Amino acid sequence: MTDNDLRVGDKTGQWRDYLRQKCRKQLAEIGREWPHIRSLYIDYKEVERWGKEGIALADEIMENPGKVMEDIRDAVFNHNLIKTPDNKPPKNDAITIRLVGLRKKTNLKDLRADDVNRLVAIEGAIVHRATEVNPRIINAVFRCPAGHFTNKKQGSYVKFVEPDGCATDGCTFKKLELIPKRSKFVDQQRLKIQDSGEGLKPGQQPRIIDAVALDDICDQVYAGERATFNAIVRSTQRIVRGEKSTVFDLYLELISIETGERDFEEITYSEEEEVRIKEIAKSGNALEMISQSIAPSIWGNSEIKKALALQMFGGVTKIHEDGQRTRGEIHIILLGDYGVAKTQLAKFACSQSPRGAFISAVSSSGPGLIGATKQDPEEGGRWFVEAGELPMADLGVACIDEIDKADKDTLNVLYNVMEDGECRISKAAKRTLKARTSLILPGNPKYQKFDLFADIIDQITIPPALVNRADIVFIMVDSNEHDDEISKHILKTNYYGECSAAGKIEKVTEDQKKDILPPIPPKLLKQYIAYSKNNIRPIMNQAAMAKINAYYVKIRANTNPAGAPVTPRQQQSIIRLSEAMAKMRLSQEVTLADVDAALNIFDKCMEVAIKDPKTGKPDFGRIGQGISQAKKNLIAVMREVIQNEPNLSEQLLISKMAERSYTDSVKILSALEEAKRTGDIMEPRQNHYQWVGK
Repeated sequence: MTDNDLRVGDKTGQWRDYLRQKCRKQLAEIGREWPHIRSLYIDYKEVERWGKEGIALADEIMENPGKVMEDIRDAVFNHNLIKTPDNKPPKNDAITIRLVGLRKKTNLKDLRADDVNRLVAIEGAIVHRATEVNPRIINAVFRCPAGHFTNKKQGSYVKFVEPDGCATDGCTFKKLELIPKRSKFVDQQRLKIQDSGEGLKPGQQPRIIDAVALDDICDQVYAGERATFNAIVRSTQRIVRGEKSTVFDLYLELISIETGERDFEEITYSEEEEVRIKEIAKSGNALEMISQSIAPSIWGNSEIKKALALQMFGGVTKIHEDGQRTRGEIHIILLGDYGVAKTQLAKFACSQSPRGAFISAVSSSGPGLIGATKQDPEEGGRWFVEAGELPMADLGVACIDEIDKADKDTLNVLYNVMEDGECRISKAAKRTLKARTSLILPGNPKYQKFDLFADIIDQITIPPALVNRADIVFIMVDSNEHDDEISKHILKTNYYGECSAAGKIEKVTEDQKKDILPPIPPKLLKQYIAYSKNNIRPIMNQAAMAKINAYYVKIRANTNPAGAPVTPRQQQSIIRLSEAMAKMRLSQEVTLADVDAALNIFDKCMEVAIKDPKTGKPDFGRIGQGISQAKKNLIAVMREVIQNEPNLSEQLLISKMAERSYTDSVKILSALEEAKRTGDIMEPRQNHYQWVGK
């Protein structure tokens, strides 16, 4: 048979010609590096571009991938396309065919019965959990008492199949012994992968499905990571109480795993939408438009909305020469009185961010947030890692609502997430999961309403070390200053909803719509953020750096003397906000205008939290360093008074403090109780005190 005859009707011949033209280098590399490299990668898009024959082959790849892979193997070995250094070609089944680059992408939630035995590409799915890599038998060899050997291929990972009896003619033995030394094993890893969550309807749960990875694609992805999974959809019959069911469960037989793709491939956009995104970015009004598109049903809070907008775009993550990581994630703490719309703002920001997650601290635990190691009974009790909510929101925005009600263990797991973008698990084995997640932490004060003249840190349950890791801290105070505007806006929003529900939207005037409808539709805003994160990596120019440097020096000089000044952490926050401004403009350069906008937001947002109401100067000790300068001064004077007069009574202490201009007895007694708790003050007898601290 000639080559032309093969090309006319034989798929093997067609694949032979394709491999010779398109995969010559790859085949040569496999031959040189055998058996360390044993996978042949076939790019679907390349096949499709290979003329008319390529289109037919590409169609067959999708519809009958099992046969296609056998045809490719036959083409490789029948025509000796792989030559090893010792001129001994590997066995036919020793080469694995990996199909990549599929055009059509599928979501897990869309898999149906028609997809069984077809090739699919699951894009942007998350690894929910991953087991250890274990050997799996794929060709079992059995021996009968007479010494005959019988081979039995194992097709499914679910059930081990034994032969009915000896395959040798004339041999009647039924009981056979498995011979592991003669059997063939391959590495196997079981994964559970979950839908990315995009396009889910309200109340619809993300679908989780089993996937099986074999041979050299094991250990390519870990819990919490995202990838594109190219797989053949398989089914296995469900067993209910020992009886076979009519219902079958789907699982994925992984053919290849594509990592290192763009971060947000699950967010797609058309050419028209891309043009619209660029128009908004170049309008010079992008920040206003985006902030007005965040929770338009909530009146005001413009500075908070601007900060949330910058958070969704994020700064630039840097990996330095020494391996240290400087995060690009922006963390925001929203602290406020009850009913000031903290949760609504945070929830909207999460819903608009690609890979957003909304979590309640009341119903969550530390392992639920970062992940846990568990034992799998199907794997003989071996340990596996299951990703928590924060790794699943990697590169996105997560809100942990009611953070003031979180227990100590839940708060402790957030330190590494906020600073390093990692979740560290130490149970059974030390594991580290990526959680490069921007956090929004809404919380309430201890006593229902903030007293701005008292230390903010004393009115919340969040540790100062955690607060200090936030880029921006908002204090939202309920007041009646804008009651009329808020009330009218609520009524407008309600009226629009009534008209929409009644099908009479024409009754809403254009002016009313302007106040309620977002300038940028939610879908386009999410696409805008994904486009920026995928394509923009801005670099700061010299003028911008000089501005940040001058601000840093100035604010440290203006801080209360010997107080808690701005630190490099706050300087890094300003850098991240400036980078986010540039990313919002789709600019590859951070300019002076970006820094000015970032500083404006930083100053207005932090003003209430850090400003000393008596001196008007910034004091970061009020919120992020545990104790304000005013309280430090009070304690210092109290220490001096007690040291000068040992065994001082409480009443005499208040009198002596008044002589030094400290007349607020409530604050004096509060500081006294705190010093007693910390062990700085001893009470040798009732109502008499001695200072024993440093």
